[in-house]
Amino acid sequence: MKELKAMGGQKLPTADPGRNAAWLQLAALAVTLTAWLRHLALDGDLAVAEPKALRFRLLAVPARIVHHARTRILKIPDGWAWADDLVNAWDRLHALHPG
Repeated sequence: MKELKAMGGQKLPTADPGRNAAWLQLAALAVTLTAWLRHLALDGDLAVAEPKALRFRLLAVPARIVHHARTRILKIPDGWAWADDLVNAWDRLHALHPG
């Protein structure tokens, strides 16, 4: 429940029950995706980090995915504090499905 509230489950957008139900389903999907991200790609303190820390360190990174010669390249700006964590997570996810 704590993570669902942190992912948007606490602030419902309208008074319409149908829209609020869709909003809660999307918030639950976000919780599930971050749980799988933690399980498959992260280790150490990021594997147990709060959603706010994950958003700040990994999800809001100023990086780009570039396609060149049929390969995907992750370009991260120099000096990004959590570049190593992002590269490790990228490599772990890419190893699951290299194609």
